[in-house]
Amino acid sequence: MLHRLLVGFVAIGINAVALVCAPAQPIYRTQNAATVVREANALSARIRAYHRGPGSWRGVGPVPPSYCATLRAGEAALQELARLANAAVANRQTGLALSLEKVADRLSDELDEEEAITFQAGFSYVEYPCPAESQAYLARAAVLRAIDPVAPACRRQADVRLLSFKARRTFMWDCLRLGIY
Repeated sequence: MLHRLLVGFVAIGINAVALVCAPAQPIYRTQNAATVVREANALSARIRAYHRGPGSWRGVGPVPPSYCATLRAGEAALQELARLANAAVANRQTGLALSLEKVADRLSDELDEEEAITFQAGFSYVEYPCPAESQAYLARAAVLRAIDPVAPACRRQADVRLLSFKARRTFMWDCLRLGIY
């Protein structure tokens, strides 16, 4: 388990050690970490609802009103989780780092699945992640039907390969590729 943690953060750890001259201080703001984790879990559920479940957006009608803000907030929460996890690694708080990593993996997987769906459906963007309003959304339904059965296996493979953060995001995109674009 420690090997997984070290592999995921080695490059970031080297940069952090090179840049920081003073001794590292433990993360005492666990309330901040708890808030970020709570927000990340809520965002994961909201993003999952766009592509899975009875109320999912199947491409019929316009983009849901909260779609753009939710995806932007998800990316911001993912960056904050990575920052907190890196600080935890630097301060030898392995348990905290691993729990932050698991939350980040769930959020990252949902973001990656949603981005892969919109990309493969051929959406165009005025400002990412908001699809252009004139876009025909019907291709989304076909992509959802193809990606829905594949996504859980991609997540399991990423877990088995002990992938985290950037490596996981790259793997998920490759795994969810349908070969239709």
